[in-house]
Amino acid sequence: MSVPCTTRRIAYHDPFVDELYEDIGRLVGGESADAGEVESRLRLLARTNSAATAAYWAWYEDGVGIPDSAYKTSPPYLFPDREPVRTFRTSDTTGSGTGRVAYSPRGMDLMDLSIVANAERHIMRGLAEPAVIRLVPPEAAAPGMVMAHGMEVIARRFGDPRLSGSVLDGSGVDRLALRRLLGRAVVEERPVVLIGATSVFVNLCAALREEGESWELPPGSRLVDAGGHKRSRQVTVDETRSMAAEVFGIRPGGHRNLFGMTELASQLYDGEDTAVGPAGERPRASEAFVRARVRSPEDLTLVDRGPGLLEVVDLCVLDRPCAVLTGDLALAGPAGAAVVGRVSRERRRGCSLALDEVAAERGAHV
Repeated sequence: MSVPCTTRRIAYHDPFVDELYEDIGRLVGGESADAGEVESRLRLLARTNSAATAAYWAWYEDGVGIPDSAYKTSPPYLFPDREPVRTFRTSDTTGSGTGRVAYSPRGMDLMDLSIVANAERHIMRGLAEPAVIRLVPPEAAAPGMVMAHGMEVIARRFGDPRLSGSVLDGSGVDRLALRRLLGRAVVEERPVVLIGATSVFVNLCAALREEGESWELPPGSRLVDAGGHKRSRQVTVDETRSMAAEVFGIRPGGHRNLFGMTELASQLYDGEDTAVGPAGERPRASEAFVRARVRSPEDLTLVDRGPGLLEVVDLCVLDRPCAVLTGDLALAGPAGAAVVGRVSRERRRGCSLALDEVAAERGAHV
């Protein structure tokens, strides 16, 4: 393993980055790679190429998640010598405005690799070219929306192109397109993977149920909702599953939930199917390349049990620090962390502290 001179920035094409990129790929693919050693090198890269990150870690703890608010003020990007190929916009869920997250070519490669690997394990197991129907805009219509990109990657990699498509546009769900795609899948007896934001599914299912419209989708069909019930308090996880069964004929075991962020390259899927949160939220599964944990909102120490801030360590993140301290409330427990809501603003001390504020106090620059 090459070790760079840490008195200068590590260049995008430095052998250190070349080897790190290859090792992350091996880790995602389940080949021999040491996750701890990969994380250590990612931290070295972030400390070396971002003085603000180094100052933040000196202030708190080495490797603690960078606050999601940093991406709305001075978003860290570790390779100024390599122009980003994509920039995604963050959603405005805190009232502090939208942010931006830049990706290098290698960063995009690793994100797509992670998306495919995670989908293969958590969504597509046992399915062969299902109809992947996306309740998100097409990527071409929403190039700054990371969810549109990720779900299109899944559809291209796993879905039957004749039966798959996006059914969401600027005016909402295109019911005619939805009926057409579902009808074709039913005729061909091809399982359907419905994938989109939790709130879109909740609203769609409620409307269809009220209108008395339903389908009996082929066995193996699945509903994958992204985001969770932190923004859909009117229904619980089990109520959403019941609606999916009534409207789409999704059988027990056919429901998947994923948590993702623009700042992350990987997603977190439900692990054990045991309700632990107030709306029935399930704990998140850990992978070799991504894991969730919980920190105290007061002093950012790790919490083994009980509520706190969600922190995600994502080893597929190359272009910025690999850990994000989110504004999400999580419950820590033996089976993992369950995402259960948004942290109230008065309790967001840790996750609302901008990276450049710490840097200014420490005399550093991003």
